[in-house]
Amino acid sequence: MIIRDAAVEAMDAGEADSTGEADGAGTADGAGTADGAGETAREAWRAMLALAFGGEAPSRMHTVCQAFDLTPAALKILLVLSSGPRPMRELVETFRHDPSYLTSVVDLLERRGVARREPHPTDRRAKTVALTDEGRVVFERACDLLFEPPASLRQLTPDEQAQLLRLLLRVVDAEPGIPPALRPRPVPAPPG
Repeated sequence: MIIRDAAVEAMDAGEADSTGEADGAGTADGAGTADGAGETAREAWRAMLALAFGGEAPSRMHTVCQAFDLTPAALKILLVLSSGPRPMRELVETFRHDPSYLTSVVDLLERRGVARREPHPTDRRAKTVALTDEGRVVFERACDLLFEPPASLRQLTPDEQAQLLRLLLRVVDAEPGIPPALRPRPVPAPPG
């Protein structure tokens, strides 16, 4: 924890990149900060993290979880399961949680009636987890609340919102680990 805190402090001071390394080494694009490109990417990432951790997202997640009697981990599993059943092993790898913790979250989802364990189609030793019909309903209703845009986005004009979406689509497309349910979709330009 102390090492991680030192890396975060170094990032705040502009001394380290997102890997905790100094002088721009290890940046995603391989570029240092000499030309400003690395610094711009860092600050764009910081802005996205600010929205995710300090904006409306945390309170929205809490509201959605309370409304549907779910934990944040359970809601994240529903997001992944919305695109189809997943083996327990894959869920453990996706979320990088201890298998016993993930088992307890799936137990909660089963008690809640939104997911069920099924035999794996090819491996008798393994189980998959799938949404139930109730789980699909809960997922859809949760997404309606979760994806409602915050007031801060209304500070942008419709053209600025469209430009932001186009740019974020490119960033999201470069991140293969994002569940399909969280991937934004292109919106056609309004007529006119």
